[in-house]
Amino acid sequence: MSEPQVHGFLFLRVPAGHRTPHTGRRVEAGVRRACEEPGVADVFSYTAVGLRADCDVGFWIAAHEVAPYQKAAGHLLATDLEPAWVLWGCVRSSPYTGRSGTSVRVDAPRKRYLVVYPFTKTHDWYQLPQEERRRMMLEHARVGHGFEGIEQLLLYTTGLSDWEFVVGYETDDLERFSDLVTALRSTAARPYTLRDTPVLVGRHGSLEEVVRDVFGAP
Repeated sequence: MSEPQVHGFLFLRVPAGHRTPHTGRRVEAGVRRACEEPGVADVFSYTAVGLRADCDVGFWIAAHEVAPYQKAAGHLLATDLEPAWVLWGCVRSSPYTGRSGTSVRVDAPRKRYLVVYPFTKTHDWYQLPQEERRRMMLEHARVGHGFEGIEQLLLYTTGLSDWEFVVGYETDDLERFSDLVTALRSTAARPYTLRDTPVLVGRHGSLEEVVRDVFGAP
């Protein structure tokens, strides 16, 4: 089957008094039900404990259409967890290169860390000539390709949410990822970024490992 075209990242918080093995079992059951939904390729689990104040656990849902993504998300939200951030979007071809801005493969082994954030371009960006925008985005891509081992998932969501794009990165080295972001901020396209927060970080593990880390041993 083709690569999933709809991806969503749900970062959730554990309500006070619910950091218990009982809640962990409910979450584990919810994730398993989400994975069983037709049209859902996979659901990946991440611990965000200590990385942000507003969320504790993250899930990446990869689906082939919006409806199965929503059904999977519903199973996760039916647990005792509360939504902190929900970022989603669709894979599309770039208007500048004609290719997808995605190097991540869902069926590949996951890297140790996931970094996700939404971003929106300024109004001035869209008033620039297409060729000028293309030139800047090619420079942006060249810088990014210089950091091997960091994989990208670029999602389009203009008109569908409060931002225009969602980007997810997989990496085994957070310091190297920080170096990549620093390098990208010196490119010509950077002044045309209106917003690129919140930045959500999670450490990947099996469902059982993440539940144990977040909720304690059963």
